[in-house]
Amino acid sequence: MSPLSPLPLHVPRLLRRALRSALRSALRSAPTVAALLLLSGCQSCRPQLPSSDDADTRVDTSPPPDSGDSADSADSGDTSPPLPPRCDHMEVESNNSLDLSEPITMEEWWCGGFAGDGALGDTEFLNFSPLQTGWLSVAVEASSRGSLADAQILLSDDNGHAVFVYDGVSSGAASSDPSMVVPADQLGNYTVVVAETGYLTGEGYDWAFMASLVKPPVVWDFQETEDNDSSAEANAFELGEVVFGKMDRTADRDWYRVVVPDGLQSVHFNVEAYGSGSPANIQITVYDAATGARKFASYHGVIDYDLDPDYEQKVTAATEWTVLVEDEFDSGSAFNWYTLKIVGVPAE
Repeated sequence: MSPLSPLPLHVPRLLRRALRSALRSALRSAPTVAALLLLSGCQSCRPQLPSSDDADTRVDTSPPPDSGDSADSADSGDTSPPLPPRCDHMEVESNNSLDLSEPITMEEWWCGGFAGDGALGDTEFLNFSPLQTGWLSVAVEASSRGSLADAQILLSDDNGHAVFVYDGVSSGAASSDPSMVVPADQLGNYTVVVAETGYLTGEGYDWAFMASLVKPPVVWDFQETEDNDSSAEANAFELGEVVFGKMDRTADRDWYRVVVPDGLQSVHFNVEAYGSGSPANIQITVYDAATGARKFASYHGVIDYDLDPDYEQKVTAATEWTVLVEDEFDSGSAFNWYTLKIVGVPAE
């Protein structure tokens, strides 16, 4: 394949699987340095602007006469420098361990830099306590502010739930700045560990962090009922409804049962998770409820870059299905949420 050839659609997915598998293994054993993938474009493919020698001599291109109005003058433009990115507080060192975790306020930007020359770089421990339950947004800005840092974060609560994020969840691979929107079901202390993915430090490796309470990013009709870890315990599901569920432990399995009536031409399955801020990477598999035979599965959206399943299955007769929802990498925590909507499309 030529360096300038388009990448096949399956490459991002395979790369993502390899990266996540490596990161999971690293978390369980020794630290690792993440590789950086640099993509270059075709410089010669840029459109060529016409040269000044090709100007149309039939058109008067001379500048208009000066009206004397200062508003028309080039000097009237605002030449003040742009405002720097917002930083409400600067970190206080040392905060490189759980015992030295720095208390921070929510709804404000806390800024710092990865400094030091240790093998594990510089790790920042921050903690905060929401005043009410609801939904929590945690976000790091680094590359988006011009920083050299490729940041990653680990979020945990007092109950031992933890989740690791190394890219912008809600914006997919388009952002290397980690962020997520997760349920904060209980009051208490939350700890965030901010680190540089490659453990790099020095001038220019800056970061900014904010935690805030936000509105729910999705709506739903009912929540899953545990235990629904097998097809025999599947939650009943009506077409047109939206269920809210969680992959709340490692290798969690959520099952649902849905009746498909006559008069439909297809059934549409839609998952909201990663694209709305969840760290979960959901996949669904549908089985015949009577025989247990596997019918079909969906691992992503219309394009492979969309991690949330979005799939339409044609039907020709009434049937009953069981639907398995799971995380592709068996990750699980109280923060790994999803919604599933199943809609019948009437025959024309």
